[in-house]
Amino acid sequence: MNTESLTAKLLDLVEGRETPESWRSWWDEHEPELETLLSRGEFLKLKPCRHGFQWVPVFGSQKGAIAILEKSGLAFEASNLYQERYLAELDAFCKEQERVQREKQKEFKASHPELFGRYPKFSKALAKVLDTSDEIKPAATEEQIGNQESVLDFTLPSQVREFFLLTAGIQASTGVILSLSGMFDLTIHGERYCVLGEFWKEADGDQLLLRHGEETIWYYAHEQDKVKRLCNDMTELLEKKLARYLNEQ
Repeated sequence: MNTESLTAKLLDLVEGRETPESWRSWWDEHEPELETLLSRGEFLKLKPCRHGFQWVPVFGSQKGAIAILEKSGLAFEASNLYQERYLAELDAFCKEQERVQREKQKEFKASHPELFGRYPKFSKALAKVLDTSDEIKPAATEEQIGNQESVLDFTLPSQVREFFLLTAGIQASTGVILSLSGMFDLTIHGERYCVLGEFWKEADGDQLLLRHGEETIWYYAHEQDKVKRLCNDMTELLEKKLARYLNEQ
């Protein structure tokens, strides 16, 4: 590998005569030599990235090649081929993602019609982010809810009970955990709360809290060691707070 052969290859790249496969193959074969021929900045800009898209690496390398050729004062005519192929690939990817999301929402609605009917905004947002490791438990029974209330010595707010009668728990890896069986007592700054679950609003592990005799949902930001009022009730938590949070993921 010498400067002349490198320049010829860069011209092929800049003017659109390379394919993603030919460029990657050439780079893998000559990478050690290129690291000595080029400055560190030039080498890193030219190096094809590892990417899920086929045309992104060659498009990125083309930009690096253009900078090298401009610095050397050589004349060339840059091709738009790689950018056009990348944009077409991106458009196809976005359309496929939209199709997948529509299918996921359709499947979710069919599998959990009661949950979707009661909390449509939350359910629609949840369907978009569900991962294979996430879990939506079957509905809890009145007996199961009553047993947990006895264990906790805590009467659940009516809207929380209504939620658990649709599902005994939801665990989403994006930072939303609501679990009947996982509820426990917690005393913070001398006040007793019942932990409803987790909501990673500000940091991983931040908790959703209930107080006796209230529908209000509270929030413990553990990094600040503060309890904050989050919303009026369970419906507002699901349909506004959590739906908005999940849509932003």
